[in-house]
Amino acid sequence: MKKILLLLLCLPLIGFGQNPFSNSDSWWIFFNNKDCYKETNDIVLNIALSPKAIKNRRIQAINLDNRDIKICQSYLNVLKEEGLVIKNQSRWLNAVSIYKPKKFNLRKLLKYDFISHYKPVKRLTNAKNNKLITTDFLSTHKSSSLSYGPSFNQIDMLGGVDLHNQGYLGDGITIAVFDAGFSNVNTLPIFDSLWIHNRISSCYDFVDNTSNVFHSSSHGTKVLSTMGGFMKDSLIGTAPHATYMLFRTEDTGSETIVEEDNWVAAAEYADSVGVHIINSSLGYTIYDDSLDSHSYSDMDGNTTIITNAADLAASRGILVINSAGNSGNNDWHYIGAPADGDSVLAIGAVDAQGNSVLFSSRGPSFDGRVKPNVCALGYLAVVAASDSTIELANGTSFSSPILSGLAACLWQYNITANNMQIFSLIEQSAHLFSNPNDSLGFGIPNFSNIINPLLISSPINKSLNRRLIYVSDFLGRKTKGAKNEPLIYIYDDGTVEKRIIIE
Repeated sequence: MKKILLLLLCLPLIGFGQNPFSNSDSWWIFFNNKDCYKETNDIVLNIALSPKAIKNRRIQAINLDNRDIKICQSYLNVLKEEGLVIKNQSRWLNAVSIYKPKKFNLRKLLKYDFISHYKPVKRLTNAKNNKLITTDFLSTHKSSSLSYGPSFNQIDMLGGVDLHNQGYLGDGITIAVFDAGFSNVNTLPIFDSLWIHNRISSCYDFVDNTSNVFHSSSHGTKVLSTMGGFMKDSLIGTAPHATYMLFRTEDTGSETIVEEDNWVAAAEYADSVGVHIINSSLGYTIYDDSLDSHSYSDMDGNTTIITNAADLAASRGILVINSAGNSGNNDWHYIGAPADGDSVLAIGAVDAQGNSVLFSSRGPSFDGRVKPNVCALGYLAVVAASDSTIELANGTSFSSPILSGLAACLWQYNITANNMQIFSLIEQSAHLFSNPNDSLGFGIPNFSNIINPLLISSPINKSLNRRLIYVSDFLGRKTKGAKNEPLIYIYDDGTVEKRIIIE
């Protein structure tokens, strides 16, 4: 009964319309500006951030800006009047994804001066998933504090057991998990601890526009288990005390379609509610229509919509961690999007001995940057299946969350650090940092080396008491304002004041 009640509470405060048209009629519409907001009062009322999100920004010394304001409602109204159905909105990109009638000519939209351009939403081709491998466990281990069972090695090889032994289990850190579905997460015993302690705070299906994510795929179930699972002597996740938000962004109904705009919508929602980390075990490369497919030259950190959104999420203070991909031994070979982002921590896969595995996607990015950034166990990783059994599984889909959980523990260790400091510390702790390669990147991190007071320090030595943010920054004015100019002050506890500076 408790889980049923919690499921009803697992609802984000968002809403999207149902999809009346086929996916082949899905397009992005980009706007030129947000000129509808002329007054500072209008800006305040349309800031799409919660008090928690604003406080996270303040801790990391990240100012609010134009991308934190909602899209102009008047622009959306025009699209609706044209007979278009809006699916997702992106305030970061100042764009919306829409469904249109098949005979509708999008060129007619260019008559509106606030519309910049449009492009199709892309669809992935059917990809062959790595098969799950189930076998008898050869040995089990225990740390001094937790009974990890066979999951010991995937944590210990990253120095994570030392983090756990010192009490860093992810408390106070929120991780958003983007995946294809979370079958039976609401009923499996391995997740009881999350539910009992209210550590699953929000769920949303961005594909079907519902609050139920506990269906469609067990992939997200396995991914979540490597971070939040807790079953003594079998599987303990890397961040069992973190708070999780579960977002279904991938459509596997026919195992063919994955829409990048769902990822973008989920990332913006995660930002609005103050998420610290995004774990995404997804990648985007080749599409049904070859004209829409990405190429290796697109993996430059600046070309794809999803990579731009991932980097924007990082600019908002979120640590974005993404699987490098499982294409190392096929024709694609390289990382996919958004793993190519320069502010995205791309995670490759190694085996239990720390060797790169063939399927792990290779670098570098097209512009020559080190990718993957670092690696974690992705071959014979210990995961929980949707039938309540413990299995071994292959894929960078699992190396990414294993590392994400420990990143949460590290951030708990120094909550005043910013996301890119955590990013850099993880890279710098890796065993190949001075000599990276295209298979392992900077190598395998050692979190036990990072939790040293001499290696990590607080970047912001300021009081965490209530602090204001000037909305005048949105309008490009100087922070202190001008004589007799009204300014809106937003505080990190969510309160708003209007003042006039008189000289």
